[in-house]
Amino acid sequence: MQDKLFREFLEQSGQFTEKAVTSRIAKANAAERIIGYSLDTVVADDNKMFDALVLLRPHENPKHNPMQNAVRKYYIFKNGKEFPQLRYYKR
Repeated sequence: MQDKLFREFLEQSGQFTEKAVTSRIAKANAAERIIGYSLDTVVADDNKMFDALVLLRPHENPKHNPMQNAVRKYYIFKNGKEFPQLRYYKR
């Protein structure tokens, strides 16, 4: 994962406080440890992205999903668009 560039992307969006940016980066790094490979690999392939989000489900509070949210932000950072909700994703 490109931590420094991702941090800059989040900061420049103007949506997050410094604490929120740091939290999203920490959650993205935690997600990488669970998934077992770099988020750069995950977000480069939509099927891998889907599988990663499903894999993270049992590791999170279903009301908040902070790791999934961080991974989704990284997807936007790398691809310039949002990944669809899992229920709408078609392989």
